[in-house]
Amino acid sequence: MSWKFVLTLFFALIVAIFAIQNATPVDVDFLFWNIYVSQALVILISAIFGAIITMLLSLIKQFRSNTIIKNERNTVTALETENKSLKEKLEIQITDNPDSVKCSDSTDNNNDSGNIE
Repeated sequence: MSWKFVLTLFFALIVAIFAIQNATPVDVDFLFWNIYVSQALVILISAIFGAIITMLLSLIKQFRSNTIIKNERNTVTALETENKSLKEKLEIQITDNPDSVKCSDSTDNNNDSGNIE
């Protein structure tokens, strides 16, 4: 079980206990409405709306992250294709004119490979 899920259940339990202990009827004024309901109901509805708003904001963030990941994957794919194409061009040039390509030789005196003789 995820620690986030356990934390969410714990928070929901705390809110439920708080709402039950404060169940006296209250007068609620909202815009043009005036209703008389249990304070527990007001607390629970407020908690539910808070959870819904949090979930919607989280979904927006997740959507943006997925879009960024998709764009980055497309960039990686394009770069891998370009890399493969350039390697193929290099191989063609090497096979067509092998004398024009200089390769470093490991027996060169200027090669500093860290080997102590």
